[in-house]
Order: sequence, then structure tokens, then C-alpha cells
Amino acid sequence: MIIERRAQFSEPVGRGGAGADKIPGPVLVSFAVYLALAGVAWWVVERLLPDRLVLNLFGHALALKELHRRLGGILLVMAGMIPGIFAAEILLGGWRNSSLRYLLVERTGSGMSDLVCFLCGQGRVMTLAAIAFTFGASLISGEWIHDRLSAATGLSLSLASAPALLQIMIYLLIYTFFDYWNHRVSHTRWFWPLHRYHHSAEEFSVMTAVRTHPATFTDVVSTTLPAAALKLSPELILSVNLFIVALRYLIHSRIDSNFGWVGRYLIQSPTHHRLHHILDTTLPTANFALTPLWDRVFGTWRDEGDQSVVIGVNTPYRHGAWVLSDMWRDYCDFWKALVLRETSG
Repeated sequence: MIIERRAQFSEPVGRGGAGADKIPGPVLVSFAVYLALAGVAWWVVERLLPDRLVLNLFGHALALKELHRRLGGILLVMAGMIPGIFAAEILLGGWRNSSLRYLLVERTGSGMSDLVCFLCGQGRVMTLAAIAFTFGASLISGEWIHDRLSAATGLSLSLASAPALLQIMIYLLIYTFFDYWNHRVSHTRWFWPLHRYHHSAEEFSVMTAVRTHPATFTDVVSTTLPAAALKLSPELILSVNLFIVALRYLIHSRIDSNFGWVGRYLIQSPTHHRLHHILDTTLPTANFALTPLWDRVFGTWRDEGDQSVVIGVNTPYRHGAWVLSDMWRDYCDFWKALVLRETSG
């Protein structure tokens, strides 16, 4: 296969250092605006959302308490998480090779789509409300599954009395296992048209992590429901989910590192995940999991790669700020694959 497009970097990643170029003033202003918007979102949460919700499902009533504190905490963490990863990129690879320069200075069509997806998805207060409702519904469903299994087997799956560290380790294993297979399913011919939008990015940036099709809405339920069946506390589930969010941003960054043995055995690195996005379709798709463990177990692990690997898909995309046309085409292709069994690139 002949690959015409090449990954473009202004200088080799890792050689520039923090002083490779002076960070433009508008970028610093963008940081200030981002933090100000996070503050506004926090204020809206306090004013418009109730602090307590009661959800009923399968005969179970679940009271979600202190929503202001919980959602406010998520906003606070997110407000520091993304600038922190941007800063790590600049310190390790230099300004010229950073996501910020790619997004705000180079301003490619693909990078613009990343930004629009971030602003439309992660930047909306109502998204936080949707997460709260979906999170509550999945917790109720998890309790229902726990009760049914306990009644059928006489055994309780509850880990509520286990030490917090053990709960976290077990939840991470469960989360990454289900996420691995959810990701594998996304690459089947039926669901690929929706997942393809994420892979259509022509270059990595931190924001590529949230470049997802809006029709892919099952992640929250599929990852919190098993944890709820184990009776893990909502606080622990939320904390682990925030860690997962940070990891997703990190593995889509432009940091040219495989993280050494950590990247080979514990958490996926940006260079390993770049191999997952490779444009060359003559090579089998690899590195689906957030931890290399499941890829090694199921034979989908690859250990070579760097930030020069060309990424993307063969299907043409318009990219740019107007993302709806690409999303609508992918949504139609999804139904064609599901109902008419027509496949696309």
C-alpha cells in the first residue's frame, strides 16, 4: 500500500526542549479563557441542577446526593487535567511539537475538528447532567444484576468491604477488560462506520481523545455497570473514571515516548496507541486496550512505533469546523452496514 500523506513535525520530538520556541501570547490567553469557562460551568451547575436526584428502576430507588460537589469536583479536576497534559507535552517535546501549537497555530482541518468535538461535547454543562443521569441508571442496573446473581447462586459479588486499593485494582481490571472488547466490537464492520470518525484524525493531539461520534453513547453504562454489580462505591467509580479520562488524553498526545516497561506492561503509551491508528491497512489492527495486558492475552499487541507513523483512514473526510456532514455520512454508513450489510472504508 502506498501512503501519500506523511506525519509532519517541525522538528524531532524530544529535541526541542521547553525553550524550543516562545509560546505565543494568544495561547496563554486561551488557557485563561478555558479556566474562566470552567468557572462559569461550575456556577451553572450550582444554579441550574438540583443537588439531589432520586432515580427508580427495576424496583430500586437510588438517591444521588451532593451532585453539586461531585460535578464541581469533576469540573475542577478537568480544568487542571488538560492544561497539565499540554504542559507535559511542551516540557518533554518542545513547543513546536505540542498539541497546542498544532491546534492553535497550524490550525489544520483535522485539528479544527478535534477542537470542535471538544467544545461541543466536553465543554457543555448539560453533558455533565447527562453523565449524572446515565451514571445513576447504570448503578441501579448494576444493583439489579447483583441481586439477581446473588439470588441465583447464593453468592454475593460485593467488594464493598474490601480495602480501597484492592477495589481500585479489581475495577481497573474489569474496566479495561470490558473496554478492550467494546473497542474490538467498534472495529467490526457493523460498528466501524461510527468509530471511524475517531480514527479519521490525520494527526494526534490531546483533543483527539474526544473526537468521537455522538451516536457512540454506551461507554458510561458498559464501564460503570459491572462495577456497580460489585457494589463499588460511586466515589471510587468516579475517581477511577477520571483517571481513565486522563489516560485517554495522554495516549493521544504528541509525546514521543513508549514509557519503557510501564508502557509495555501497565498502561498504553502514545507511541503504542499511534500504531492502533495506523493508516496502513495491510497491517492487522493492534493495541486496543488501555493496558497492554489484554492485548498480550488476546494476541493483539505490537511493541514498535513512534510519532512518525502515518495515521488516518482511507475514507475521505472534509474535516474543519463543520463536523456535521462527516458525522451524518458516518451515521448513514452505520445503518447501511447494520441493516443492508453494506460496508465502507
